[in-house]
Amino acid sequence: MAALLLLVPAVGTTLLRVGAPTDDLGALLASFVPYGLPLYLLALLLLVVALVLSRRRAPVALLTVLVAALTALHVSWVAPFFVPDDRPVVGPSFTVLAQNVYLGRADTERLGEVASGADVVVLSETDRGFLERLQTPGWDARFPYAVGALGGPPSDTTIFSRYPLTDAEPLPGSLATQWVMTVDVPGRSPLRLLGVHPCNPYCAGGAFAGDHAALETAVRDNLSMPLVVAGDLNAIDDHAPLQRLRADGMRSAADLVGAGWVPTWPADRAFPPLLPIDHVLVDDRLTATSLETVRMPGSDHLGLLATLAGTS
Repeated sequence: MAALLLLVPAVGTTLLRVGAPTDDLGALLASFVPYGLPLYLLALLLLVVALVLSRRRAPVALLTVLVAALTALHVSWVAPFFVPDDRPVVGPSFTVLAQNVYLGRADTERLGEVASGADVVVLSETDRGFLERLQTPGWDARFPYAVGALGGPPSDTTIFSRYPLTDAEPLPGSLATQWVMTVDVPGRSPLRLLGVHPCNPYCAGGAFAGDHAALETAVRDNLSMPLVVAGDLNAIDDHAPLQRLRADGMRSAADLVGAGWVPTWPADRAFPPLLPIDHVLVDDRLTATSLETVRMPGSDHLGLLATLAGTS
């Protein structure tokens, strides 16, 4: 009986992964697809015990085989993220920091310390007060180029860079502010950068699907150059939009370095983060050589610090 109770939500996660809904409620429930695997493992253990103890083994054996197959299916979805891709590294590396600053509440002093090791910083949920505190002479000296910062139109996504940022444009059709631009990294050909923060399912009104559709269109429109997508995507790898970006050739830094499960939200609770919704993604002309999470006081997200390089 306990195994059957576990299998109800477990099978639900399988259906959500295969069906890949993008409506608000479906996307919200699909956030927990990865937790189907431990449910299946526990149910499988209980079924094996029941198989040993049962007098009528045929029905239990059939159910055990089915659950074992579904467990293997979930393992096949997760396992590649624990295996490094080992793409060749060509040319100079550069480091990208993606950090949600939680409506401007993040500690700017700590952010300055972390960003001192970054070349490009993508910040989500910025506001004017936060940017005024952040942009000290030291910060401005480190990052002389910016998009979505003070002096421009209001934006809740801000990108700072040590290297020139050109051709910056907001993504059309997006409720949140998302940006596309060119970054001129010394020693390599220019690359395109998408600084993103699509809506989460709580935005309601179909904004999750709409913002992600705008992001997917922007990715496909910018694959003529090496491409980086960084920010709080409000989606896990099992969500339909991330599955489609993967089909378009985008890979996460976590995937490339074999970091596996890297949950980043919520990071301000008594328990560890539950969901990996912050990402640094690259196309097949780039790779990641390292990835680390960063705890940022005042924010409800862990930041991601990824070192990237070319592969060709």
